Amino acid sequence: MSDKVALIIPMRNEAAFLPDTLSSIERQNFEKSRLCVLAVDGESTDGSVQLVLSWLSRSGVPGKVISNPKRSIPAALNAGLRNANPADFVVRLDAHTIYGPTYISDIMDTFAASSGEVACVGGAQIPALDPTFQRAVVGQLLTHPLGLARIGVRNLAGPIDTDTVYLGAWRPGVLQRLGGFDETWVANEDSELEARLRGEGWKIVMIPTSNLYKVNRGLVATIRQWANYGYWRAQTTRRHPSELRPRHVIPPIALATGTALLFTPWRYIDVALFGMYSAAILALRDRDAPLIVTLGCCLAFPIIQTVYTIGFIRGRLIQPRPFSPALFSPTP
Repeated sequence: MSDKVALIIPMRNEAAFLPDTLSSIERQNFEKSRLCVLAVDGESTDGSVQLVLSWLSRSGVPGKVISNPKRSIPAALNAGLRNANPADFVVRLDAHTIYGPTYISDIMDTFAASSGEVACVGGAQIPALDPTFQRAVVGQLLTHPLGLARIGVRNLAGPIDTDTVYLGAWRPGVLQRLGGFDETWVANEDSELEARLRGEGWKIVMIPTSNLYKVNRGLVATIRQWANYGYWRAQTTRRHPSELRPRHVIPPIALATGTALLFTPWRYIDVALFGMYSAAILALRDRDAPLIVTLGCCLAFPIIQTVYTIGFIRGRLIQPRPFSPALFSPTP
Protein backbone atom coordinates (compact mmCIF):
# COMPACT_ATOMS: atom_id res chain seq x y z
CA MET A 1 0.00 0.00 0.00
CA SER A 2 1.29 3.46 -0.93
CA ASP A 3 0.34 6.89 0.34
CA LYS A 4 -0.48 8.14 -3.15
CA VAL A 5 -3.91 8.94 -4.55
CA ALA A 6 -5.23 8.40 -8.08
CA LEU A 7 -7.94 10.92 -9.01
CA ILE A 8 -10.13 9.46 -11.77
CA ILE A 9 -12.25 12.04 -13.63
CA PRO A 10 -14.67 10.81 -16.31
CA MET A 11 -15.44 13.66 -18.71
CA ARG A 12 -17.09 14.46 -22.01
CA ASN A 13 -17.58 18.04 -23.24
CA GLU A 14 -17.08 19.58 -19.81
CA ALA A 15 -15.08 22.65 -20.88
CA ALA A 16 -17.62 25.01 -19.29
CA PHE A 17 -17.11 23.44 -15.85
CA LEU A 18 -13.53 22.10 -15.88
CA PRO A 19 -11.70 25.35 -15.01
CA ASP A 20 -13.44 25.61 -11.62
CA THR A 21 -13.12 21.87 -10.98
CA LEU A 22 -9.40 21.81 -11.79
CA SER A 23 -8.75 24.95 -9.75
CA SER A 24 -10.37 23.29 -6.73
CA ILE A 25 -8.10 20.26 -7.17
CA GLU A 26 -5.09 22.57 -7.30
CA ARG A 27 -6.20 24.21 -4.03
CA GLN A 28 -6.24 20.95 -2.09
CA ASN A 29 -4.18 21.06 1.11
CA PHE A 30 -2.59 17.78 0.07
CA GLU A 31 0.90 17.23 -1.29
CA LYS A 32 0.64 17.50 -5.07
CA SER A 33 3.38 14.93 -5.68
CA ARG A 34 1.17 12.31 -4.01
CA LEU A 35 -1.64 12.90 -6.51
CA CYS A 36 -2.15 11.57 -10.03
CA VAL A 37 -4.99 12.99 -12.12
CA LEU A 38 -6.40 10.50 -14.62
CA ALA A 39 -8.85 12.40 -16.82
CA VAL A 40 -10.75 9.86 -18.92
CA ASP A 41 -12.21 11.53 -21.99
CA GLY A 42 -15.23 10.23 -23.91
CA GLU A 43 -14.34 11.84 -27.25
CA SER A 44 -14.97 15.47 -26.27
CA THR A 45 -15.38 17.99 -29.08
CA ASP A 46 -15.32 21.21 -27.02
CA GLY A 47 -11.62 21.46 -26.12
CA SER A 48 -11.90 19.63 -22.79
CA VAL A 49 -8.79 17.53 -23.49
CA GLN A 50 -6.64 20.53 -24.38
CA LEU A 51 -7.90 22.35 -21.30
CA VAL A 52 -6.84 19.50 -18.98
CA LEU A 53 -3.46 19.03 -20.69
CA SER A 54 -2.74 22.75 -20.38
CA TRP A 55 -3.68 22.69 -16.70
CA LEU A 56 -1.50 19.64 -16.02
CA SER A 57 1.49 21.32 -17.63
CA ARG A 58 1.32 24.34 -15.33
CA SER A 59 -0.29 23.08 -12.10
CA GLY A 60 2.45 20.81 -10.80
CA VAL A 61 -0.08 17.99 -10.37
CA PRO A 62 1.02 14.76 -12.11
CA GLY A 63 -1.45 13.17 -14.50
CA LYS A 64 -2.57 12.38 -18.02
CA VAL A 65 -5.60 12.15 -20.29
CA ILE A 66 -6.91 8.70 -21.24
CA SER A 67 -9.17 7.97 -24.19
CA ASN A 68 -12.59 6.39 -23.57
CA PRO A 69 -14.10 5.45 -26.95
CA LYS A 70 -16.99 3.64 -25.22
CA ARG A 71 -18.11 7.03 -23.84
CA SER A 72 -19.77 5.57 -20.73
CA ILE A 73 -18.99 6.37 -17.09
CA PRO A 74 -18.37 2.75 -15.98
CA ALA A 75 -15.99 2.24 -18.91
CA ALA A 76 -14.23 5.51 -18.02
CA LEU A 77 -13.79 4.46 -14.39
CA ASN A 78 -12.38 1.08 -15.38
CA ALA A 79 -10.02 2.72 -17.89
CA GLY A 80 -8.81 4.98 -15.09
CA LEU A 81 -8.26 1.99 -12.82
CA ARG A 82 -6.17 0.25 -15.48
CA ASN A 83 -3.92 3.30 -15.61
CA ALA A 84 -3.68 3.68 -11.82
CA ASN A 85 -1.15 1.99 -9.59
CA PRO A 86 -3.02 -0.88 -7.87
CA ALA A 87 -1.27 0.09 -4.61
CA ASP A 88 -2.73 3.63 -4.63
CA PHE A 89 -5.89 4.95 -3.05
CA VAL A 90 -8.53 5.80 -5.66
CA VAL A 91 -10.79 8.88 -5.57
CA ARG A 92 -13.54 9.32 -8.13
CA LEU A 93 -14.10 12.95 -9.10
CA ASP A 94 -16.82 14.58 -11.15
CA ALA A 95 -15.92 17.11 -13.86
CA HIS A 96 -18.56 19.61 -12.74
CA THR A 97 -18.04 19.64 -8.98
CA ILE A 98 -16.02 22.16 -6.97
CA TYR A 99 -14.09 20.41 -4.18
CA GLY A 100 -13.48 21.89 -0.76
CA PRO A 101 -9.76 22.45 -0.05
CA THR A 102 -9.61 19.66 2.55
CA TYR A 103 -11.60 17.05 0.62
CA ILE A 104 -8.74 14.67 -0.22
CA SER A 105 -7.02 15.06 3.14
CA ASP A 106 -10.36 14.47 4.93
CA ILE A 107 -10.79 11.24 2.97
CA MET A 108 -7.29 10.06 3.81
CA ASP A 109 -7.70 11.02 7.49
CA THR A 110 -10.96 9.04 7.62
CA PHE A 111 -9.28 5.96 6.17
CA ALA A 112 -6.39 6.34 8.63
CA ALA A 113 -8.74 6.64 11.62
CA SER A 114 -11.04 3.77 10.59
CA SER A 115 -10.70 0.02 10.66
CA GLY A 116 -9.78 -2.01 7.61
CA GLU A 117 -13.48 -2.84 7.21
CA VAL A 118 -14.09 0.66 5.85
CA ALA A 119 -13.39 0.32 2.15
CA CYS A 120 -15.19 3.38 0.75
CA VAL A 121 -15.45 7.01 1.91
CA GLY A 122 -17.39 9.84 0.28
CA GLY A 123 -19.75 12.74 0.82
CA ALA A 124 -23.25 13.84 -0.12
CA GLN A 125 -24.25 15.43 -3.43
CA ILE A 126 -24.83 19.06 -2.45
CA PRO A 127 -25.64 21.38 -5.37
CA ALA A 128 -24.20 24.85 -5.84
CA LEU A 129 -26.72 27.68 -5.94
CA ASP A 130 -27.84 28.32 -9.51
CA PRO A 131 -29.70 31.47 -10.61
CA THR A 132 -31.56 29.68 -13.42
CA PHE A 133 -35.02 28.39 -12.45
CA GLN A 134 -34.80 24.89 -13.91
CA ARG A 135 -31.37 24.08 -12.51
CA ALA A 136 -32.38 25.51 -9.13
CA VAL A 137 -35.35 23.11 -9.05
CA VAL A 138 -33.09 20.18 -9.98
CA GLY A 139 -30.71 21.24 -7.20
CA GLN A 140 -33.57 21.13 -4.69
CA LEU A 141 -34.42 17.62 -5.88
CA LEU A 142 -30.99 16.49 -4.64
CA THR A 143 -31.34 17.95 -1.13
CA HIS A 144 -35.04 18.13 -0.25
CA PRO A 145 -36.30 15.31 2.06
CA LEU A 146 -39.22 14.71 -0.33
CA GLY A 147 -36.93 14.74 -3.34
CA LEU A 148 -34.07 12.26 -3.48
CA ALA A 149 -32.02 13.24 -0.43
CA ARG A 150 -31.46 11.46 2.83
CA ILE A 151 -32.54 13.58 5.78
CA GLY A 152 -29.62 15.31 7.47
CA VAL A 153 -26.92 14.93 4.82
CA ARG A 154 -26.83 18.66 4.01
CA ASN A 155 -25.71 19.49 7.55
CA LEU A 156 -23.75 16.36 8.39
CA ALA A 157 -21.77 16.90 11.62
CA GLY A 158 -19.39 13.95 11.38
CA PRO A 159 -18.71 10.61 9.70
CA ILE A 160 -21.63 8.15 9.55
CA ASP A 161 -22.01 4.61 8.28
CA THR A 162 -24.12 4.53 5.13
CA ASP A 163 -25.02 2.35 2.16
CA THR A 164 -24.09 4.85 -0.56
CA VAL A 165 -22.08 8.02 -1.15
CA TYR A 166 -21.68 10.53 -3.95
CA LEU A 167 -18.59 9.74 -6.05
CA GLY A 168 -16.52 7.79 -3.49
CA ALA A 169 -12.93 6.93 -2.60
CA TRP A 170 -11.55 3.44 -2.05
CA ARG A 171 -8.68 1.75 -0.27
CA PRO A 172 -5.94 0.35 -2.53
CA GLY A 173 -6.90 -2.77 -4.44
CA VAL A 174 -10.57 -2.82 -3.38
CA LEU A 175 -12.02 -1.91 -6.78
CA GLN A 176 -9.69 -4.28 -8.58
CA ARG A 177 -10.65 -7.18 -6.29
CA LEU A 178 -14.34 -6.41 -6.86
CA GLY A 179 -13.83 -6.60 -10.63
CA GLY A 180 -14.32 -2.86 -11.19
CA PHE A 181 -17.52 -1.25 -12.42
CA ASP A 182 -20.04 -3.14 -14.54
CA GLU A 183 -19.80 -1.63 -18.02
CA THR A 184 -23.23 -2.99 -19.00
CA TRP A 185 -24.81 -0.71 -16.35
CA VAL A 186 -25.77 2.50 -18.15
CA ALA A 187 -26.64 4.22 -14.85
CA ASN A 188 -26.60 3.40 -11.11
CA GLU A 189 -23.19 1.78 -11.61
CA ASP A 190 -22.04 3.17 -8.26
CA SER A 191 -24.91 1.55 -6.31
CA GLU A 192 -24.35 -1.78 -8.08
CA LEU A 193 -20.68 -1.72 -7.09
CA GLU A 194 -21.55 -0.65 -3.53
CA ALA A 195 -23.89 -3.66 -3.28
CA ARG A 196 -21.02 -5.97 -4.19
CA LEU A 197 -18.72 -4.17 -1.77
CA ARG A 198 -21.11 -4.46 1.18
CA GLY A 199 -21.91 -8.05 0.18
CA GLU A 200 -18.27 -8.90 0.87
CA GLY A 201 -18.44 -7.40 4.36
CA TRP A 202 -16.87 -3.99 3.76
CA LYS A 203 -18.31 -0.74 5.09
CA ILE A 204 -19.03 2.65 3.53
CA VAL A 205 -18.65 5.93 5.43
CA MET A 206 -20.08 9.33 4.56
CA ILE A 207 -18.16 12.40 5.74
CA PRO A 208 -19.05 16.10 5.82
CA THR A 209 -17.65 18.02 2.85
CA SER A 210 -17.83 21.53 1.43
CA ASN A 211 -18.02 20.20 -2.14
CA LEU A 212 -20.54 21.85 -4.45
CA TYR A 213 -22.02 20.00 -7.42
CA LYS A 214 -22.80 22.19 -10.42
CA VAL A 215 -26.13 21.13 -11.88
CA ASN A 216 -25.67 20.74 -15.63
CA ARG A 217 -29.17 19.63 -16.68
CA GLY A 218 -32.55 21.26 -17.07
CA LEU A 219 -35.86 19.69 -16.10
CA VAL A 220 -36.54 17.76 -19.32
CA ALA A 221 -33.07 16.18 -19.30
CA THR A 222 -33.43 15.40 -15.58
CA ILE A 223 -36.77 13.67 -16.17
CA ARG A 224 -35.14 11.47 -18.84
CA GLN A 225 -32.16 10.85 -16.57
CA TRP A 226 -34.27 9.67 -13.63
CA ALA A 227 -36.39 7.39 -15.79
CA ASN A 228 -33.09 5.75 -16.71
CA TYR A 229 -31.95 5.70 -13.07
CA GLY A 230 -35.18 3.96 -12.05
CA TYR A 231 -34.62 1.19 -14.58
CA TRP A 232 -31.01 0.56 -13.56
CA ARG A 233 -31.78 0.82 -9.85
CA ALA A 234 -34.32 -1.98 -10.38
CA GLN A 235 -31.70 -4.00 -12.25
CA THR A 236 -29.39 -3.57 -9.25
CA THR A 237 -32.09 -4.91 -6.91
CA ARG A 238 -32.68 -7.88 -9.20
CA ARG A 239 -28.99 -8.78 -9.28
CA HIS A 240 -28.66 -8.13 -5.53
CA PRO A 241 -32.02 -9.02 -3.91
CA SER A 242 -30.83 -7.82 -0.49
CA GLU A 243 -30.77 -4.29 -1.94
CA LEU A 244 -34.57 -4.20 -2.31
CA ARG A 245 -35.95 -1.93 0.42
CA PRO A 246 -39.47 -0.87 1.47
CA ARG A 247 -38.76 2.54 -0.07
CA HIS A 248 -38.46 0.81 -3.44
CA VAL A 249 -41.81 -0.98 -3.09
CA ILE A 250 -43.92 1.91 -1.77
CA PRO A 251 -43.71 4.18 -4.89
CA PRO A 252 -45.03 1.50 -7.32
CA ILE A 253 -47.88 0.75 -4.94
CA ALA A 254 -48.67 4.46 -4.59
CA LEU A 255 -48.52 4.98 -8.36
CA ALA A 256 -50.82 2.03 -9.04
CA THR A 257 -53.26 3.17 -6.38
CA GLY A 258 -53.30 6.78 -7.58
CA THR A 259 -53.81 5.70 -11.19
CA ALA A 260 -56.66 3.38 -10.25
CA LEU A 261 -58.39 6.16 -8.29
CA LEU A 262 -58.53 8.30 -11.44
CA PHE A 263 -61.07 5.88 -12.88
CA THR A 264 -63.35 5.86 -9.84
CA PRO A 265 -65.74 8.34 -8.19
CA TRP A 266 -63.05 8.83 -5.51
CA ARG A 267 -60.61 10.52 -7.89
CA TYR A 268 -60.78 13.66 -5.73
CA ILE A 269 -58.59 11.76 -3.24
CA ASP A 270 -55.69 12.17 -5.71
CA VAL A 271 -56.20 15.95 -5.64
CA ALA A 272 -56.23 15.95 -1.84
CA LEU A 273 -53.07 13.84 -1.70
CA PHE A 274 -51.30 16.14 -4.17
CA GLY A 275 -52.30 19.11 -1.98
CA MET A 276 -50.89 17.43 1.12
CA TYR A 277 -47.70 16.50 -0.72
CA SER A 278 -47.23 20.07 -1.97
CA ALA A 279 -47.84 21.43 1.54
CA ALA A 280 -45.12 19.11 2.87
CA ILE A 281 -42.69 20.28 0.18
CA LEU A 282 -43.35 23.89 1.21
CA ALA A 283 -43.04 23.11 4.92
CA LEU A 284 -39.72 21.26 4.55
CA ARG A 285 -38.19 23.55 1.95
CA ASP A 286 -34.75 25.09 2.12
CA ARG A 287 -35.42 28.58 3.49
CA ASP A 288 -32.64 29.99 1.33
CA ALA A 289 -34.42 28.83 -1.84
CA PRO A 290 -36.75 31.32 -3.56
CA LEU A 291 -40.43 30.53 -3.09
CA ILE A 292 -40.93 30.28 -6.87
CA VAL A 293 -38.33 27.48 -6.97
CA THR A 294 -40.15 25.58 -4.23
CA LEU A 295 -43.44 25.96 -6.10
CA GLY A 296 -41.68 24.54 -9.15
CA CYS A 297 -40.64 21.59 -6.99
CA CYS A 298 -44.31 20.91 -6.21
CA LEU A 299 -44.82 20.14 -9.91
CA ALA A 300 -41.41 18.71 -10.82
CA PHE A 301 -40.98 16.27 -7.92
CA PRO A 302 -44.11 14.17 -8.69
CA ILE A 303 -43.24 13.99 -12.39
CA ILE A 304 -39.64 12.93 -11.74
CA GLN A 305 -40.66 10.40 -9.10
CA THR A 306 -43.38 9.01 -11.39
CA VAL A 307 -41.00 8.40 -14.33
CA TYR A 308 -38.42 6.97 -11.91
CA THR A 309 -41.07 4.56 -10.60
CA ILE A 310 -42.15 3.55 -14.11
CA GLY A 311 -38.51 2.90 -14.99
CA PHE A 312 -38.12 0.89 -11.78
CA ILE A 313 -41.14 -1.28 -12.58
CA ARG A 314 -39.79 -1.90 -16.09
CA GLY A 315 -36.38 -2.82 -14.70
CA ARG A 316 -37.86 -5.29 -12.23
CA LEU A 317 -39.47 -7.19 -15.11
CA ILE A 318 -36.18 -7.86 -16.92
CA GLN A 319 -33.50 -10.30 -15.81
CA PRO A 320 -30.09 -8.56 -15.69
CA ARG A 321 -27.00 -10.01 -17.30
CA PRO A 322 -24.52 -11.86 -15.05
CA PHE A 323 -21.67 -9.68 -13.84
CA SER A 324 -18.48 -10.02 -15.86
CA PRO A 325 -15.48 -8.70 -13.85
CA ALA A 326 -13.13 -6.30 -15.60
CA LEU A 327 -9.47 -7.31 -15.74
CA PHE A 328 -6.77 -5.32 -13.97
CA SER A 329 -3.11 -5.67 -13.10
CA PRO A 330 -2.57 -7.90 -10.05
CA THR A 331 -2.66 -6.07 -6.71
CA PRO A 332 0.66 -6.27 -4.85
